[in-house]
Amino acid sequence: MTTPATPLAASGPNADQIDYWNGDAGERWARYQDKLDAMLQPFSSAVLELADIKPGERLMDIGCGCGATTFEAAEHAGPAGHALGVDISGPMIARARKRAEERAGTSGGHAEFMLADAATHDFGAGAFDLLVSRFGIMFFADPVAAFSHMKPSLGTSGRIAFV
Repeated sequence: MTTPATPLAASGPNADQIDYWNGDAGERWARYQDKLDAMLQPFSSAVLELADIKPGERLMDIGCGCGATTFEAAEHAGPAGHALGVDISGPMIARARKRAEERAGTSGGHAEFMLADAATHDFGAGAFDLLVSRFGIMFFADPVAAFSHMKPSLGTSGRIAFV
């Protein structure tokens, strides 16, 4: 059984976006996830092609929504890899976690989901080989500060791929 994500406090530079995506907007995206995934698939494919994910890589999908791109990225990373989907929307993270439960035991890599603001959360130094985002980064109130904050989470040869 999936438990709803604990609400993220609407604070920090992205407080307005956190508030917005935890209301009706997030609920609608979670409700219509299948239609939105189909509509946005060309963008997911493009960013994943650009990312050129290698087996065993560790990556963060920033603004993962309901998880479509995270699941595809995990398949590219394979069983030895790890894909962490991060989003500020409780309703969308709850939907992504439910989808992960439904997919448990299927082939592909490991996908995990976290309710957090990637612009301010401490992921730890060198936690990822790659940062990807289909559209999530466009919501940062201060992109320079957000990327400066996330940079240490990349390993020394880390790379980024964004739409």
